[in-house]
Amino acid sequence: MAKRSHSAPGPSAGYGYQFERALYWLARSPAGAAVGIETDDDVAVRNGTTSLLEQDKHSIAAGAEPFGDRSKDLWNTLNIWLDSIEENRVDAETTRFLMVTNKELPDGLAKAISAATTTEAAGQCITGLERAAEDPPEKIVALVGRVLRSESRDTLIKVIQNTELVDATAGAASPQVRADTIASLPLPSWAAPTAESILDELAGWVYARALAAWRENNPAWIARDHFINNLHAVLDRRKRNIVRERAQYLIPVSIDAIGEEKGRQFVKQLFLVTEDPVLIDSSIRDFIRCNVEKLRLSKEGNITDEDWRAFQVALCSRWEKIRSRNIRMKQDHPPGDVGFAILMETTENHRERLAGSATDEVYLTAGTYHLLADLLELGWHPEYATIIQEAAEA
Repeated sequence: MAKRSHSAPGPSAGYGYQFERALYWLARSPAGAAVGIETDDDVAVRNGTTSLLEQDKHSIAAGAEPFGDRSKDLWNTLNIWLDSIEENRVDAETTRFLMVTNKELPDGLAKAISAATTTEAAGQCITGLERAAEDPPEKIVALVGRVLRSESRDTLIKVIQNTELVDATAGAASPQVRADTIASLPLPSWAAPTAESILDELAGWVYARALAAWRENNPAWIARDHFINNLHAVLDRRKRNIVRERAQYLIPVSIDAIGEEKGRQFVKQLFLVTEDPVLIDSSIRDFIRCNVEKLRLSKEGNITDEDWRAFQVALCSRWEKIRSRNIRMKQDHPPGDVGFAILMETTENHRERLAGSATDEVYLTAGTYHLLADLLELGWHPEYATIIQEAAEA
């Protein structure tokens, strides 16, 4: 028994094409505009006193010619637009009409209508329509009578003058529509490598909004400003992911690398309050990992020098409070023990926010503290500044 197909790839592709075109207009329309899907037309755009009606004809069939002279596509499209005007749903003077297809069309009435901008040219198109309507196929008989009736002639002339054909040669093929939509999105440079997936996420949002409207028996109008707000939300989420530092196991630190850093000032500061080799080696690892990740985040995560400086200022402010409290509360303790308490409370479990986002790994905060200690902007021993100065002068 032959396997029965329950799929409808053609109609499904056409339905998806409408959403591609809606995304295209949402990306390109100015503030205050709204884009409709299956509202005034397949796709519609409202922007103040002007509007756009778009009939979309997508085909996956080889050799297909949407909007052919005697096709239902062409005649039904003209019929829909005539009705919209004569029923006062749109104004012929302020409305653009688009016939859009992913196919490359040959010369014919659709192209002639697209090129007609004068009353005379529109009249010639009507003559062409009348010739094409001679002995029409059954599927367009009723449409022909409606489109060519004498009462609608003036309206038909206005429609023709305001109609444009957009086929594959004009960028209406799906890959080009997608590329043009991405090009129209206000994306920062850091987001450009993931533009394709950003568009996919936006498409999912548009589909969900349309589906929710239809389920409530409401027309699917999507405000361009809401679309842009959602774009910013998508970018914010992605930026937070970029800002996040890598897990420490992804940044291995060799024994040799640790040894190369043991002469640094921050290590000397550590030895003022502890001789624990495990703690010192762990602190050096934090310092190295922090420097490696700082370079990556500055390059890939759009973290600026100002972001890093704000990060350091916040850490210094926190250190000052911890230091003052421990020195006051532990006046009867040896200075080395007080310094060790300051070190551990400052670096052990704290994760400072960076560029407005939470950080996950302690090494980024602890390593930055050690960097500041290396620069002598802070220290652990209560008298670290005096001790280091005396050592330098000795």
